[in-house]
Amino acid sequence: MTMADLPEPQRHVGNLIRRAQQLHLATWARVASAEITSAQYSILAVLDRLGEASQRELCDEVDLDRSTITDLVRRMERAGLIARRRAEGDARRNVVTLTAHGEAERARLVPLVIEVQRELTGHLDSTEVDALFRGLRAMLER
Repeated sequence: MTMADLPEPQRHVGNLIRRAQQLHLATWARVASAEITSAQYSILAVLDRLGEASQRELCDEVDLDRSTITDLVRRMERAGLIARRRAEGDARRNVVTLTAHGEAERARLVPLVIEVQRELTGHLDSTEVDALFRGLRAMLER
């Protein structure tokens, strides 16, 4: 079956992306966490890798806009996952780091994130998984 054989809206990439995102969100909540979102996990992973980051750097690393990052950081700080402080020498810049609780949650989530990916792509063969990954990366890097 080709895309042209499908009725509207099933033949549109945007519809498939929306449905795939809904599947991802439902799988994430069921398998990984109902409290920590995949976007929040991305921030935990970036901070684990970098040690600390400004909110601007987090925007670039996780590819989210400033207002979304500001909201996520505020919620994660209230949950005790991260700490935020003013950067030395630049009172306009916030520096964000993981707390011990944030480090523990990231470590707990690592195998669950792998399981989410396995559930989402486990029915595909390795060639299909590679093609999906490459196609999505190419679409986003345009």
